[in-house]
Amino acid sequence: QQQQQQLQQQPQQNGNSLVVDSAGADAEASEPWMQSTTIVVFDLLAINGIGLSHLTLRERRAKLLKVVKEGPCLRIARSIELPVAVGEAAINARVEAARQEMDRALGACSTAALAEKSSSRAAGLVLKQLEGPSSQYLAGRRSSRWQQVEKEQVTGEQAEALLFGCLSSHEFACLPTKDEFSFCVISARRTNTPEGVRDIMCVESQFKNCGVTPLWYVDEASLQAYCALGLDAKVGGKLIPARNMALEDAAKAGKVCVQVSDDIARWDYFDGQSEKRKTLAEANAESKRAERYKVSPVAAAQFILAKMRGADSESKPHLGGVYPLGNTGHAFATDEVSRQNFILGDFFVAEPSSPCRFDTELTLKEDYDYTCSHIKKHGSVMRCNRMIIRAKHETNSGGACSVRDAAGERERENIRVLQRKWPGAISPHPTRPNQIVLRWPRKEQRPPAESSKPRKGRPPKNSAVVTVA
Repeated sequence: QQQQQQLQQQPQQNGNSLVVDSAGADAEASEPWMQSTTIVVFDLLAINGIGLSHLTLRERRAKLLKVVKEGPCLRIARSIELPVAVGEAAINARVEAARQEMDRALGACSTAALAEKSSSRAAGLVLKQLEGPSSQYLAGRRSSRWQQVEKEQVTGEQAEALLFGCLSSHEFACLPTKDEFSFCVISARRTNTPEGVRDIMCVESQFKNCGVTPLWYVDEASLQAYCALGLDAKVGGKLIPARNMALEDAAKAGKVCVQVSDDIARWDYFDGQSEKRKTLAEANAESKRAERYKVSPVAAAQFILAKMRGADSESKPHLGGVYPLGNTGHAFATDEVSRQNFILGDFFVAEPSSPCRFDTELTLKEDYDYTCSHIKKHGSVMRCNRMIIRAKHETNSGGACSVRDAAGERERENIRVLQRKWPGAISPHPTRPNQIVLRWPRKEQRPPAESSKPRKGRPPKNSAVVTVA
């Protein structure tokens, strides 16, 4: 097992026959089926004291299948045989067969029956020679005879080229340059801890690597501390005024506003099936099979804006963003893009021509209101459900986390404001306390935008107010 985990080489493509085993994946025992122990056997080295390591893998495998009787806690590792390949076409066919087996192995656990889940988890493949001297077992020695292959994560310029290759020809024609953007990082009180400083510099470095210097909108008390880190910073005030200031500054410069949270570690795009999967199990499997591109924040903004401007509809979106959760399985349970769903405030792209602004009456969940305003004004938004950011959200110190209280009353106050403004569109989350769901009604049921302040202490007439405990 150590040998399987250590070998990180590429598969051989010579004329020898190969056997492909599914390599196990390490994870914490978080599900009931992961609490029991299942032994997965992939080789047989001795029988009744007689060593077998000198035999070929094909011979050892045949003896293994005769000796081991599978049961609930004992499995034989799945394997397939790739035929001898002579010539470029045959070699390419063998490589494609290995890729298909990789996809099957990665997604198998998600769709397997409960009894099979523990033995179906895989992080990749192990390629082994089946016959000849190179298929003998070398105990305690590292060798190229076994080669571990895992799903490659593409980074850098190659990742961005593949990302832009996911655009249609019309969308690609709308691809903007980085000079068309105003990149704004909204931050406050994050320089007081080493963790906060690390997060800040992580975001800054990802922009600098693209030749871009973002503008940081920070609280007045922390301005000098941000500047001392070498950042281009200005006083933005509290969260909502800072967001609106960034929008105004970008609009005055005639640039697209990109607002960024100060704790995003990475931007990933998952290239898989564009249609949503029928079940969550299928979606989980598809997410594991998908190609993963680690891209820069600049490339992510370019991609989203190209999707916005290339949208094939009369109601051109003026706001775009990423999938709001870090769960890739849930991301593949929905369509590749959605046009009337919540846009997360941690990373979004806004056209300068839109008059929509953040409601200063709100102190939390302002991005829900901003999304509703855009759908009301422009008819749609553009959420790219295969673009996922890795951010801390509610676990970091400073920023919006300083506004929340332990009892959750401030969350509930803002939820009540949202429900008054957007009756029928905002409802409580069915399982998460103090969280909400945005479901924009159909056109004939679309709620009118109302003032955030109730008239004479009462909700607007005919509003559907849901009481939040």
